[in-house]
Amino acid sequence: MFKKSEPVITNDEIVNINTNMEGTLKFNNSTNLQINGKFVGTLETKGTLTIGEKAEVKVEVIKGENIIIKGKVNGKIICSKYLELCSSAKVTGSIHTPMLAVNSGAMLKGTCEVPSETVKNTSKKHAKK
Repeated sequence: MFKKSEPVITNDEIVNINTNMEGTLKFNNSTNLQINGKFVGTLETKGTLTIGEKAEVKVEVIKGENIIIKGKVNGKIICSKYLELCSSAKVTGSIHTPMLAVNSGAMLKGTCEVPSETVKNTSKKHAKK
């Protein structure tokens, strides 16, 4: 039902956050961001956001294009392109995304909304192959 594809990382540079942070992070330009520590607040990114395996993130909301979760996230996630929950992911909250990949072992406690148009379009593409 859901198609798994790898998000495109447009440049080789990744901003790594390996510390504890609190507040609002907003990137207006495409930025590849990886959080490996603790973060509390609000995140808004363009590009690829990766929540590292040892990260603990508690947010009011995460807004992003491509999001890969390997660690713990508590809060609302709004993803405009692609969201992947890796096998080590533990998510509590709500998810809204047009494309979702959930790996074996990932945990999701909450709600997940994938717009019905996305599911129909993905099904039609697979039916033609």
